[in-house]
Amino acid sequence: MEKYLLGIDIGGTETKSCIFDSGGNLVGTAGVSVPIETPAPDHVERDAGTVWSAVCQTVRSALHDAGISPDRIACIGLTGYGNGTLLADSDGNAIGKAIVSTDNRGQKTVLEARRSGLEEKAFALSHQSLWSAQTCTLLMWLNENRREDVDRARWFLGIKEYIRMKLTGMPCCEITEASSTGLMNIRTRSFDLELFRLLGIENCFRLAPPCVDCSEPLGSVTEEASALTGLVAGTPVTGAMFDVDAGLLGSGILDGDTLGMIAGTWSINEYLSDDISYGYGETTNSVSCSFLEGRYLVEESTPTSASNFSWFLDQFMRPFLPDLSPGELYDRCNEMVASTDPEDSQVVFIPYLYASATHPDAKAGFLNVAGYTTMAHMVRAVYEGVVFSSLFNIRRLMARGKKFSRARLSGGLTNSPVWTQMMADATGIPIEVPDGSELSALGVCIAAGVGCGLYRDYADGVEKTVRVLRTYLPDAGRTEIYRRKYARYEKALEALDVFYG
Repeated sequence: MEKYLLGIDIGGTETKSCIFDSGGNLVGTAGVSVPIETPAPDHVERDAGTVWSAVCQTVRSALHDAGISPDRIACIGLTGYGNGTLLADSDGNAIGKAIVSTDNRGQKTVLEARRSGLEEKAFALSHQSLWSAQTCTLLMWLNENRREDVDRARWFLGIKEYIRMKLTGMPCCEITEASSTGLMNIRTRSFDLELFRLLGIENCFRLAPPCVDCSEPLGSVTEEASALTGLVAGTPVTGAMFDVDAGLLGSGILDGDTLGMIAGTWSINEYLSDDISYGYGETTNSVSCSFLEGRYLVEESTPTSASNFSWFLDQFMRPFLPDLSPGELYDRCNEMVASTDPEDSQVVFIPYLYASATHPDAKAGFLNVAGYTTMAHMVRAVYEGVVFSSLFNIRRLMARGKKFSRARLSGGLTNSPVWTQMMADATGIPIEVPDGSELSALGVCIAAGVGCGLYRDYADGVEKTVRVLRTYLPDAGRTEIYRRKYARYEKALEALDVFYG
C-alpha cells in the first residue's frame, strides 16, 4: 500500500499542510492565512493558539484533498520561518504572543551590541551576526522589558517547535534552527552557557530545549492532537527543518557549487560549505549548521524581495485596472517589462519597503524618474530592484572568490519567465527552476522520509522526488548591461547614507 508524507509549513503569512507521495508528487494541500498583529511600532506578533488551530484545520483539509485515509501517512515533518521566539510554560502553553521573524523591536539592542563589541565576541562562538528578530536578541529584549514572562517560562521555542510540541507533547529544537538563534556554539552543536552569559541572559539558559537532527524521529502524534487534526495517534514526527534549509533540500541541492535562491517575502541566497573560517564582519552575515552533518549553510538574506512588487501592484496598478484578475494583472506587468529594453529605462528602485539591507533606517524609493518615464519603466524598475537586491547578497557570498556553476530558484518570482530570465541575465548564472510550488514542504518531507526509512538518505530522497522544470541561460550582452545598471543601483544605496545621516 502506498505511503505518504505530510509536511507542515508555517510561513510568515500562510500556514500550509502538504501531502506528497513517495515520488514527490503533491497529492493534497491546504493553507490558511494567520493574522499578524502590530500592537506597537516595530512589534510583529501572532497568536500561537491561532497558528495551532490553523495547523489542525489545514491537516484535516489536506487529508480530504488527497482523498486518503490518515493511517497512510508514514511520517510528518515540520518547517517554517526561523527565529522570532515564543515563550511556553511547563504545560506547553504559550506565554503571550509569538514574536514573528519580521519583528524589529530589537534593533536598538543590536546596535548597542555592535557598538560595544559584544556582537563580535558572541560571533566567535556562534558565527552569527545579530539581527533584530533573532532569538537571542528577542530574549535580551524580553529579559529587559517582560521579565515576569521570562520567569514564568520553561521553554523558548521557534514557531514550528511549538507546533511540534502540540503534536507530540515533546519540546525540542532542531539543529538548523538552533544554530541560527545566536545561542548555539557552532562547533559543539549545542546551546552554550557562555553565549548566554556574554549576552546578559544567563537566566534564560534553563529555557533552552534539547537539540535534535533534522531527520531524527522525535515523538509521535498524541491522542489529544489526533482528535484535533484527524491524524492517527502514534504517527511518527521527525526533527523538522528551518524553511531556508528545507527549500534548499526541496530544490535538490546537496553540493557546494549550486546556489540556492528563494525570492518571496525575503531574498534568500545560500549554499552548502564545509568552511566556517569566516571572521567577524567578513563577507557574510551568518553561517549555520545544515541538514547534512559536517556541512554548513552560508547565507545572505534580506526582506527586500518580491513582496515589494505586491505593494506596487496594490498601490499603483490595481486601482487603475480594477477589472483585471490577479493573473491578468501579472501578465500585463510582464508585457510591460518585456516591451522595454533594459537600456531604455534609467529608473532605480530600492526595495526597502519592509527592511533595509544597508543603512538601518533606510526606506524604499524611486530615483532618476523623469518627465518621459512611463508606467512600463516603473514596473521594470521594481523588477530590477528586486533582482539587484539578490545580486547584492550574491556578491557578498562570492567575495572570497566563491563561484557557482548554477543556481536553483524558487518562490513567487519564478511564476514570471520574464523576471526569472532577468535574474539569470543579471547574475550571469544559469538558473534552474525546480518543479513544484511547495519546495520547503517537500524538503522537510524528504527528511521525514529518511527518518522513517522510506528513503535511504537525502540523496536517495532527492533522486526520487526532485525534478527541474525549466532552465534559463544568461544572455552575455544583457549581463553586461545589468552590470552597468547594478553599479548605478549601488550608488543609489550609497545615497541613502547621506539622506538618512
